[in-house]
Amino acid sequence: VYGLDEGILTCLNLENGNRIWKKGRYGYGQMLLVGSMLLILAEDGRVELVKADPEAYTQVAEFQAISGQTWNHPALAHGKLFVRNSEMAACYDISTGSQTTSVEKTDR
Repeated sequence: VYGLDEGILTCLNLENGNRIWKKGRYGYGQMLLVGSMLLILAEDGRVELVKADPEAYTQVAEFQAISGQTWNHPALAHGKLFVRNSEMAACYDISTGSQTTSVEKTDR
C-alpha cells in the first residue's frame, strides 16, 4: 500500500505493516493510482509519475504543473489531467504532455 507519511511517499507491506521503502518529498500532496503508476501532485505544484512497485521507488516523469501552493486533489478524466490551487487551475493532455488550458483568479 502507498501513502504520504509526513510528505514522503511510503510503501508499506499490508500483511505485516512493515515499511518497504520511503522516498521523495511532496509536502501535503495528493495522489492517484493510474494503471501501474502513482500520479502525485506535490504541495509545490509539481506533478510526478512514480511506478507503483513495492520493490523500488522509480520516478518516471516530473513537471511543474502549477505555480504556488496546492493541497487539492488532481483529477483525471478523458485523457486530461486537472490541477488547481486557490489562485489558478490548469489542464494537461496526458497523451501529448502539453498544457491545454490555464486560468487565473481575477479580482472583481
